[in-house]
Amino acid sequence: MGILKLRKWAVAFFIAGLGASGCGEPPPPGMVLVPAGYFSMGSDEEDTGGHALSLGLDKPWYADETPQRRLHLDDFFIDRYEVTNKEYYIFTQATDRKPPRTWKGPRYPEGEDQFPVHGVSFYDAAAYAEWVGKRLPSEAEWEKAARGETPRRYPWGDQFDFNRANVSPSPRQKTGRGLKPVGSFPGGASPYGAEDMIGNVWEWVHDYYEPYPENTWHSKEYEEKKVVVRGMSYLGVGHFSKKDYVRVVAMKSRTAFREKLHPVIRRIDVGFRCARDRKGFFETYFGSDK
Repeated sequence: MGILKLRKWAVAFFIAGLGASGCGEPPPPGMVLVPAGYFSMGSDEEDTGGHALSLGLDKPWYADETPQRRLHLDDFFIDRYEVTNKEYYIFTQATDRKPPRTWKGPRYPEGEDQFPVHGVSFYDAAAYAEWVGKRLPSEAEWEKAARGETPRRYPWGDQFDFNRANVSPSPRQKTGRGLKPVGSFPGGASPYGAEDMIGNVWEWVHDYYEPYPENTWHSKEYEEKKVVVRGMSYLGVGHFSKKDYVRVVAMKSRTAFREKLHPVIRRIDVGFRCARDRKGFFETYFGSDK
């Protein structure tokens, strides 16, 4: 390895740090490594009591998450945080893409540079990801990055905790927390160090809402070309009794929970984070050792 290449590696290690990769190679700045291997995707539980439908929700709990299966994914990187207003602003300035309507102008509100960008469509998110040399994560990648190799219910473990994610603890809007800067709930980090995977904003992924292999639940929405969003948002879930509200928030905050939207929708509580393949990354940025 030549002197110039050694300098490149030194800069990369200084910026990104060694510990996060676990393999002697630093992840790209602002990203974490999700190592290759198997993980459990989905759920084998059932809503035997019909709780979700009794509340007027559109599907039984777990219906579109079954059956749980073991999947193998190659190494990949995923953003530690959701894409911020500041990062998206740079993109809009460079490409002339329209800013989110939530900004009410060409720039985000003062003091909200580190808030997750929101009010963007799937196509907006995909365009940003391509512009920065990344992509949106697949549904499987998002779930593995959130839950790790074992089927934990939440990024931090199996017990729901309002203190670990920016989700509204009350059905009353006036007592909600509102949107927060990324990284405000470090106690909710995933096993790989990704933060805010539950709470703040729902996140677009790069998959249509379709049935899992051998799924037996019949839904017309499987045919509607909707795109999956993951991760719950700060807005909560509407008006239920306190007991039901807490349960619904906890259920929708699970790492296996699937929500879906038409890709052109720009909801005020939907944003995204990006992913990147590990394979080929270091050759691209640092060159071959040969």
